[in-house]
Amino acid sequence: MERYKTRPGVVLTEICGEYVLVSAKMNLKLCPYVTTINETSAFLWNRLIDGADLPALMQAVRDEYEIDDIPAAEEAVRAFLAKMLELNYIIPEEQTQNEN
Repeated sequence: MERYKTRPGVVLTEICGEYVLVSAKMNLKLCPYVTTINETSAFLWNRLIDGADLPALMQAVRDEYEIDDIPAAEEAVRAFLAKMLELNYIIPEEQTQNEN
């Protein structure tokens, strides 16, 4: 089951109506300091903080945005996860377990 953790020290905040991910100084070599994200990405980020796995993220998107198209919901969630992995804001759970 695909499950991800948010990187410690990365927080979601809203500034002047824009959602941004802000990385603490300890992460500056790992990920960007600030990245603007859209409302859907902020919604998904909050689900990741709550520990949602891929099926739960897909269901949350379908419920929140009333999407009946399962492949479209999966594509949107996978695109979000890919971008967050690329920016190094999230970590696959199996990687965090191997580090312990």
